[in-house]
Amino acid sequence: MSSALFTGFKKEFHKDGNHYTGITSDTDDRIHARNSLEEINLDKPAGTLEEGKYVLLRYLDFPWTGYYDIFKVINEDLLIGRVYLGEYPHGTRVFTFPMTRKYSFEQMTVNDHQALYATGTVPSAQDLQGVWRMDVISNANHAGGTAYLWFDVKPDGRIESRYLLMGLMEGLVTPSFVKDHFQLNDFTPFHDEIRKIADNFLVGKYVTSLPPAVSSLMQNSSLGIFHAEANGEFGFYYLLTRTDLKQLPTLTLLSPFLDVYLPDGLGLTFNEEMVGWYFEGATTPAPGRAGDLTIASRIPSSGAPAGGVDCKFDVHMTASDVNEFIDGPEHEAQMEGTISFASFQGANQVTYVVDASNSRFNYLEVNEATGEAEMRYHIEFATPQGRRFYLEGRKYMQKDEAGGLRGTREVLDDYTTLYAHIYERKDGQPDAHLGTAYMKFRTFEDLAAIGNLVGFLGSFQVTGTDDPILQMQARMRFLAFTAQFVQIEYDPLAPGQ
Repeated sequence: MSSALFTGFKKEFHKDGNHYTGITSDTDDRIHARNSLEEINLDKPAGTLEEGKYVLLRYLDFPWTGYYDIFKVINEDLLIGRVYLGEYPHGTRVFTFPMTRKYSFEQMTVNDHQALYATGTVPSAQDLQGVWRMDVISNANHAGGTAYLWFDVKPDGRIESRYLLMGLMEGLVTPSFVKDHFQLNDFTPFHDEIRKIADNFLVGKYVTSLPPAVSSLMQNSSLGIFHAEANGEFGFYYLLTRTDLKQLPTLTLLSPFLDVYLPDGLGLTFNEEMVGWYFEGATTPAPGRAGDLTIASRIPSSGAPAGGVDCKFDVHMTASDVNEFIDGPEHEAQMEGTISFASFQGANQVTYVVDASNSRFNYLEVNEATGEAEMRYHIEFATPQGRRFYLEGRKYMQKDEAGGLRGTREVLDDYTTLYAHIYERKDGQPDAHLGTAYMKFRTFEDLAAIGNLVGFLGSFQVTGTDDPILQMQARMRFLAFTAQFVQIEYDPLAPGQ
């Protein structure tokens, strides 16, 4: 691991009169070992060398004088070298290495990266749109695949980025404060640090002051993926290569569950009960999420809100096909059950049957207007007198807070809070807006809520098969779909801020 990250070396050769000299140095520029070079011709094998023509490199400075290199010239751009310990020609062979004048971006050096960065242009938000593979530049001159970055330009012009580690080993070498940097909802930092080289290739650097604990260890040196800048800060240098992916790949731990396709005919059912308050006659100052969030301002820290009456719905959801529910863009299920109000349109303590043929639930459907995921509830019901009404509700599933514990609290709050509007259908006229509602699935808030949660989780049933393996796979596919969304959107595993 350390040799793959923390070190590499280079050699320079020069002609000095009738002699050739060289300098061997490391990528941290700490070692500067002088060399002498001479051609040797072996008529017969010597030590570990076959007969042939070679270049012998001797080290002239202590402590390297006990070593020598042997080179075989392949062509004008490629040498194959061996390091030996001891005296030529009887040294002990230590390792073999190639040396090349020409190499790909995968062997990019820090100096190469700096040269490319200086010639690049600042990309626009549209230039960044898409999923990119991030490779980090290390001192060993081997770019290491570290993560995928997803730049998502929203309809309102915002650009969000999401960062997904490529695997366990790669993740271990990426510090949390670097990871936090790429899990952003703001384009500004990337505008300052990324340069466009071509449509499908970008270079970037994240320069920052290191946390004190890390800085004290590194002092003024470079180490692995960090490179010292002239101002004493350190840079994390990377390459971004555009992929053909439309979204971040499946999390490694979840892929065994998400990448399975279940037999046709398997369905999923579950129950949900939400309780809250209905505010008859209330409106919001603006449409959409911005307006709906103001409904929460009506709710006091304790007790019933002014102007609100109790309301709840208790519904049974049915997704007729698990594969379509998870893979389809609408993630739609039908619902049946009841909706109740302490007071509604002049009637007290009323309960209405949900119109199952016209009611629906959409799970984590992306709103095309905002580019953000929502849970949508459309619940239709009618009074005995024939008046028809419907509840139109949204759970807004988007990250606003940092990761860690704050991210965990946010996802729980978003997952359990419904902002709703009640309408009456009018024949031949626009539907009439009657009021707003604020409803909660009270997970972990009180003892009754714990029972509610247990009932919710226990209500998940797989239909269409008696095979316990298929039933487990269907449940796990749904849970993995949810976990994938939560981790990408909210990043609850990141350290809290």
